[in-house]
Amino acid sequence: MMKKTIVSALFALAANTAAASDLPLGDSASAKVFLQLSGIQQLAAVMDPLLSVPGGAFRIVEGDSLALGNLRIRLAGIDAPEIAQRCNTAEGMLWECAVQAEDRMRDILRAADRVECFSNDQDNYGYYVASCKADGADIGAQLVSEGLAWADDTQGYYQAEAAQAQAANLGIWQAATASPSDWRRAHK
Repeated sequence: MMKKTIVSALFALAANTAAASDLPLGDSASAKVFLQLSGIQQLAAVMDPLLSVPGGAFRIVEGDSLALGNLRIRLAGIDAPEIAQRCNTAEGMLWECAVQAEDRMRDILRAADRVECFSNDQDNYGYYVASCKADGADIGAQLVSEGLAWADDTQGYYQAEAAQAQAANLGIWQAATASPSDWRRAHK
């Protein structure tokens, strides 16, 4: 696994160096973005998926976690409501946000012909931390954009989707609601 990561990084570096000669002079912002995207594209082309299966094969563990047999996957970059967590509504009521997040993930997976998950990392609980796509659409981005999960600030993914959901008062953003990490601390 370590050799594959090193080889991937070297391919990305080589792609950045080769692509730099194609950039217009004097446009440093565009150049930086181009080089980063080029490197990511090259790195992604080298990575094999952790798995590629029909969407209906999964079992939902939580709104941000799924399983296939003994293989457990936590979606990278998001934090969905905890199983027993309920969220606040704009009217001052509570709604079953955890259940809705799980149901939405289930719907996304069941509708998908193919789900691919990419991961090189496992967390302390043995879950693979992965980016998963259902028929090419990023599942984490979908859940965050629909207001059914928070973007994980520590990883920096899905900030734009979270901002749009918050601006539209969707799901978890319709009223102040404790994040899953705050909720876990309060319910220990």
